[in-house]
Amino acid sequence: MFHPASNPFESLFHTTELNTTGMIIVRINSGSDGDSTHQPTSSSITLVDPPGIYLEKIATLWMKEQRRDRPDVTYRLDRLPAGYALYQKPRLNNPKHMDKWLYGHPSHKIFDSPNRFFPHFLYLMKNNGSNIGCQCDVCLATGGVKRPKKNPSPASLAMSQTITQDNSTEKAKGPGRRRPKQADSFGKVDNEGNPDVYRNSIDRLKRLGAIDEPIREPMSMDWRTERDLLPSLLWQISKQPAWIPRIAELVLYVPLIPADLEICWNKDGNDYMFWHTKQRMWLGYPHWWAGVVGQTADEEVDIEDLVKEGPKRKGVNYSGFRIEAYPDPNDTHKDLSKQYKYVPLHHTRPFAFYRKFLKGTPQEKWHPTIKHAFTVASSFSLVEKFHFRGNWPSAMVFCKGIYIGSELVVIGDTVRLCPLREQTPLHEQTRVTDILHVTGICLKFSNLDKANEDDHDGGHPYNTTVYVIGKGFTLDPSRAPGEVPVDSRSSVLSPSFDDYGNWYPLHNPTQSLQVPFHRVIGRCYETEALTLWFPPEKNKEMDLVLRLSEGFEGVQNARRWSSSKDLRILHGKSWYWGDSRVDSLDLETVNGQTVSRFDPTRDPKTWRKYIRVIEGIAGAEDKDAIRKSTLAERPLRKFSLTNSTLVQAAQDADEEVEELEIVEKRANSTGEESADELQIGNVVATPKRQRVEIVID
Repeated sequence: MFHPASNPFESLFHTTELNTTGMIIVRINSGSDGDSTHQPTSSSITLVDPPGIYLEKIATLWMKEQRRDRPDVTYRLDRLPAGYALYQKPRLNNPKHMDKWLYGHPSHKIFDSPNRFFPHFLYLMKNNGSNIGCQCDVCLATGGVKRPKKNPSPASLAMSQTITQDNSTEKAKGPGRRRPKQADSFGKVDNEGNPDVYRNSIDRLKRLGAIDEPIREPMSMDWRTERDLLPSLLWQISKQPAWIPRIAELVLYVPLIPADLEICWNKDGNDYMFWHTKQRMWLGYPHWWAGVVGQTADEEVDIEDLVKEGPKRKGVNYSGFRIEAYPDPNDTHKDLSKQYKYVPLHHTRPFAFYRKFLKGTPQEKWHPTIKHAFTVASSFSLVEKFHFRGNWPSAMVFCKGIYIGSELVVIGDTVRLCPLREQTPLHEQTRVTDILHVTGICLKFSNLDKANEDDHDGGHPYNTTVYVIGKGFTLDPSRAPGEVPVDSRSSVLSPSFDDYGNWYPLHNPTQSLQVPFHRVIGRCYETEALTLWFPPEKNKEMDLVLRLSEGFEGVQNARRWSSSKDLRILHGKSWYWGDSRVDSLDLETVNGQTVSRFDPTRDPKTWRKYIRVIEGIAGAEDKDAIRKSTLAERPLRKFSLTNSTLVQAAQDADEEVEELEIVEKRANSTGEESADELQIGNVVATPKRQRVEIVID
């Protein structure tokens, strides 16, 4: 039996023993933070048992740490800490080579090498399995706490970044679960090592006193890939009618509507049912699901398609929308996302109207996805931050879009606003009268001089507030500063809004109205769409005024449910602020592709090496690493939300020019799995063909 000599760390070793092959078996402590439920879902990733490379490498490092290693001896752990397991997958362009990842960290992030796992392992051994205070890369990126589950601990709840619902200031510890680290060339970086645009801009503002400049993130591969696509996509969305479902929105949908049936308003029952167009009779209630829009229609849709599909040139996989059943954001199992369906537009409805369309169906018969969607009703994420402006100690980050609950709002939209309780009589607090034509979306930082530079160390955090800015209008003349209604011909409002009645400005026309994001109910739909969804019963004009309030109470109820049920929201808070739309919805896959933190092949560190070559700032070490990188033998794939596939990357380490190429494709039949959408930043979009040349000198 071999025992380490007496030293302060002797208690770390239970025993070490020499087996019959001359290998010393090192027994580990029983303590562990491992989560055995953290396992890959892909069938192409297989278990490595025994995990020899980790057992031997970690044992050797452990013995070296205690200066008790001997050069002529091989060491091996008796096992990995409980809950940890090693998995492998053949490399795409070299199937003989197996890439390996260690699963089991409670944050559900992976370790890609024994060297990266060893600091975490050592900390577990020294602290009886506790990871609190661990400084390994993964714990620094995630706070070292467990992922929220059914009965979350206070430590697990501390992971969430939330914002207090208030009409003045929202306080949060920055966007998302980022922990700033110091990098020599980048300043503060996020948990993937990319420069943190928020904190670095604030640091520069402190030094310079004033900044007014576009936001650029050239060291982020995600940002670089978005440049040719995302701005034009958001502009295109802003020009579309509000009734067209948008990428990554949550919608109500009916997976199957039999032939000769339509969803119609039953005046007798005051609810929506199936109507048989030939037999002229009611045939029960539609079975509504809640789902995520994965792909939008490639073929143009008409407003009449809202209730009945017109003639189409292409099949439903091009003329319809791909909707994926929405899984429980509080559960680690996301298999529901695999249940997707291409459906025509008339199979869908805005989720905000769920109370109207589910009326008549007992709650116990609702599909589970409905309450899954309720759970994220109080979540939001910003889209496309493009400009930073500040005068110390305050600053603003301007964005082009924001996901609020189920919907995406972009600049150019008109949105409905929640009534202000203090300005509205009690009997009218469910009546919506105000709208806002959005001209800006802004994240505001205030009192920066009072905030601690590291807002994760327990000091005073940055004060942040998200505002939606625009031109406000009301149907209530008593709330308007003047008595003259606006003329739609000279107003930013669409002429279709005239059908609601007379609109009065809420403020001086030369100024803009600024409201906290949580006052936004959702988009204000064109009157033509509301008339098709909710046929007028008596007075059409009065009916449309009432329809402006449609869904308001349902949205409020869903947000209250979310604030109490979403495990990521801290006790006493009301909102969850997601780094991205995928984070807000806690999605594992989109369009059949693994996304975000769930993607084991995501490698921003290697991408930054390529970027330095593109920018002409790569040193000899970066260039040599790229030439020798085994990653150069296979496609780089997936950006931040991403289900894009880079099918050509660094083909030959000896070639002077290496290419990254994005390929566009779409499923050819209704049931075929598709991966054509490029999901970037906070949205998903159909990519154009792109080439990025990387020249290594």
